[in-house]
Order: sequence, then structure tokens, then C-alpha cells
Amino acid sequence: MEDYKELMKDLLLRYYSVEGEGKKLHRSTFDIFKMCHGIIPTHPITEHDAYEVMQELGFQIEQKIIYEKVCIFEGDEEAGVPSEYDEVETERIFLWVLYEK
Repeated sequence: MEDYKELMKDLLLRYYSVEGEGKKLHRSTFDIFKMCHGIIPTHPITEHDAYEVMQELGFQIEQKIIYEKVCIFEGDEEAGVPSEYDEVETERIFLWVLYEK
């Protein structure tokens, strides 16, 4: 099992960094776990292993606010009046912060 965790660490650090100039991404522990499913059998690792790997590597956690676009005015297509939309907060979630290399 430790070999799998070391492989997870190597792969994460190959493509992502704890800090950086690259694109900032937010991922859940389950997302990190799923990323490794293509090469690591499901049963030897768990989400808990993914959590431990992220902590051991020093990745930070941030709160991400999820917004959804909601129509506030339907407009009138025949009259050429466009619809209007507003962004509404739908969820707040804590996620790992990764930077693409």
C-alpha cells in the first residue's frame, strides 16, 4: 500500500505543484482518488490514502464558492430584447489547491 501512495505522490508532483505560476485548480479528495484509478487497483487505496498524500505533500485547502447562472429576465426574442442572467451562490465547499506545471 505504501508503494501505491508513493506512486500517487510522484504522479501528483509530476503534473502539479503546491505553489506556482500555473493554472490554479481546485479538486476534492475524491477527485484525487479518481485520478489514480486508471493505474492503481481500487481496493489497495482509499480516499483516506488520497487525503494523507495531499497532506504529506503540503497541498493547501481553500473554500470555493460555486455559482449558477439564473435567468432573472426572459427577454423578448421577437423584439430583440435579450434575456438577463445573474450569478447566484449555490454551494460552498472546501477543496485542495493544485497548480498545473
